[in-house]
Amino acid sequence: MKSLTALIKREYLEHRGAFFYAPAAILVVLTVIMLSGITLGRFEAQAKVAIISGAKGFEFGFLAMSALWMAYLLLALFFYFADAFSADSRNNAMLFWKSMPQSDFKILASKMLAGFSIFPALIFVALILSGVIVFVGVVIMLVTVPGFTVSDPSAFFASALNILAFDLGYLVLALLWYAPFFAWVGLLSVLFRRWSIPLAFLIPALVGLAENLLFRNIFEDRDGGFVLSYLRDRINFAVGRDDIFDTMMQDSTFNAGALFTRFLTEVDWSQLVGGVGVAFVLVYVASEYRRRFVAT
Repeated sequence: MKSLTALIKREYLEHRGAFFYAPAAILVVLTVIMLSGITLGRFEAQAKVAIISGAKGFEFGFLAMSALWMAYLLLALFFYFADAFSADSRNNAMLFWKSMPQSDFKILASKMLAGFSIFPALIFVALILSGVIVFVGVVIMLVTVPGFTVSDPSAFFASALNILAFDLGYLVLALLWYAPFFAWVGLLSVLFRRWSIPLAFLIPALVGLAENLLFRNIFEDRDGGFVLSYLRDRINFAVGRDDIFDTMMQDSTFNAGALFTRFLTEVDWSQLVGGVGVAFVLVYVASEYRRRFVAT
């Protein structure tokens, strides 16, 4: 267990630029942009977005930041897995202790665990700090911008807790849902190194093209063929989008419990569990190839 923790720590040390320094820089830029927009009078509540409640304005801003950070995390993890599986060229040492080599499967498993634990946790902290920035901005606008009505401080606190609870649940399910895609590009990273990113898209596209050429009239109910239709549906995890929008438009506080309950009913659990199983198999195949064919 200690060795696994050390391996995950090594992943953080080697990739903290994308998951620590870059988010920190983004937070600074967001703060400067927001404060500049407010001080220069670029935001007019009544004329632009018709927000009349400070707490509701905070919800809009915090949910927008949540969506941006979720997109950043998924994109950063895709590039991380496209590089991390082959970045060390079979250096299986545990941090700096060269006399304690680890198995290839344990090395790759530690990379997956880092991508599903410490890196999302860092982005989640950035998301929380974004909420603080949005809150400060809303407070300033309550004083300086006509069109806002002051909300009870408890309303801000309740909105923040509900949004964070929903974000956390959504994040966990999204990571599990996209696990096979991360493992897929990780496997290609072991096989083809720097070409893993274009091949992650090219190979499915070629398979879909071959299917259309060979079985064009068989899957007429599938737009583009079975493979491409399945991948298009599988990639889309925007369930609950309409429910989120409807909740945002209501005068009441954002209700994470009710929204997440409806959200859970829309998840295809067989696909989620099956995808996690596929990810495990892909990581195992990558580790076996790495053990047998990648030079130390």
